[in-house]
Amino acid sequence: YMLKSAFCLILLYLLYRLSISKETFHRLNRFALLGILAVSLIVPLIQLTVEKPTEVHHTISSIEELILLYGSSEFLSGEFVEQPTNAFTPLHWALLIYLLGMLFFTGRHIYSFIRMFLLLKRGKVERLDKHTRLIIHDREVPPFSWFRYIVISTKDLEESGREILIHEKAHIQHRHSLDLLIADVFIFFQWFNPAAWLIKQ
Repeated sequence: YMLKSAFCLILLYLLYRLSISKETFHRLNRFALLGILAVSLIVPLIQLTVEKPTEVHHTISSIEELILLYGSSEFLSGEFVEQPTNAFTPLHWALLIYLLGMLFFTGRHIYSFIRMFLLLKRGKVERLDKHTRLIIHDREVPPFSWFRYIVISTKDLEESGREILIHEKAHIQHRHSLDLLIADVFIFFQWFNPAAWLIKQ
């Protein structure tokens, strides 16, 4: 399922890049990217039944058979040789690498969230409006928004505060933090897939 979903994500992202990626209508781009993520989850679950197997059906079946085969045997000298039950097969190694990658990126995201929450907690808090809070830091921090919070340094606020606040409030109004969280969930499971990273970017 994960390999099919990853392949679907790459294919849809390439179609997006070739078609509407240069459009200046940001709402269209946003829904297209979120749609790509949703479709790549759903398509692998769809099973098509055909009366006569096609070449594509044969190819996919062959790939699935090979993956299953590597879980129990090894191709050697043109013959399949059964492995001892405790042997580490290529499929086991692939699964181990995949899980280690998930663990690494999960840890990295947790570390980033901790740093961000510390920035939210340690700054001077001001109320911008009913829903938005401004977090001001004396030291230099790059301005960013996270849900209803805007983080900014005193220097940036004094030099170009109005432009930055307008920009970050637009992110909050359109709930772009939620988009980033959805993209992060995909990266947890498809950290090996460059399309997942490009879509978040």
